[in-house]
Amino acid sequence: VFFDFSCLPQEPRSKEEDAVFFECLPQMGVLYSMFPTMILHEVTSGTHGYLESGWCFCEFQIAKLGKQLSEFPRNDAVTFGHDSEGGDMASMASLSMTIVSLEAELPRKIFRTASDLQVVRRIISGFALKRMLLDAIEDGDDERMRSLVARVKSENLVHATLDQPVNKNLDTLLHMAVRKTNAVATNVLLDNGACPSLRNYWGETPSQLRMLPRFSRAAGVSRRSALITRVSQDEPRDSSVVFSL
Repeated sequence: VFFDFSCLPQEPRSKEEDAVFFECLPQMGVLYSMFPTMILHEVTSGTHGYLESGWCFCEFQIAKLGKQLSEFPRNDAVTFGHDSEGGDMASMASLSMTIVSLEAELPRKIFRTASDLQVVRRIISGFALKRMLLDAIEDGDDERMRSLVARVKSENLVHATLDQPVNKNLDTLLHMAVRKTNAVATNVLLDNGACPSLRNYWGETPSQLRMLPRFSRAAGVSRRSALITRVSQDEPRDSSVVFSL
């Protein structure tokens, strides 16, 4: 169980603790998209509401985009005036409408630091794009997936979107594309910077299953890319990797 109490007053951190804190901080949002989230929205008298806070709104949207709100009673989400899952992202009219609808509320939110609004806008955009990319891969919609990846690249969100995990097993979008045996999607992700050597919770790269090589065309594409990357970095060849090609 993870409790987000990082905003409460704490003992001052040492330099070493500060270094660890700031290294972990950018990844905090991923937790809300990976694990079931319960939102405790009650606040003390005289305090603005939960969803009036810009950062709380951001956390709620991340959990919603990650479909992590349904395990707990839906009435919590309904009291906020939001559906807990927000429907299938693929069914929305367009990418622009999806992100604009999320961002339109931000200027009405409360931020202690004005510049945080732009940070939150970028975070929500990244998670919305990741949600839609995952939906496109699972639906086998290669054209929609190409369009989304182009948007990710144009907004300089490649690392934050393509290499972050999409579920509690720490699978990346590339893991999911290979699992669906979609060679087109695999090539598009690799051509746009997705890392073929990232491992999930079980220690598997995208081209592996139970630590053994997958044999689909998509898996072969991912393996070759990983090998080329390793050779280009002048790392020693691993005979098992060569054999698995």
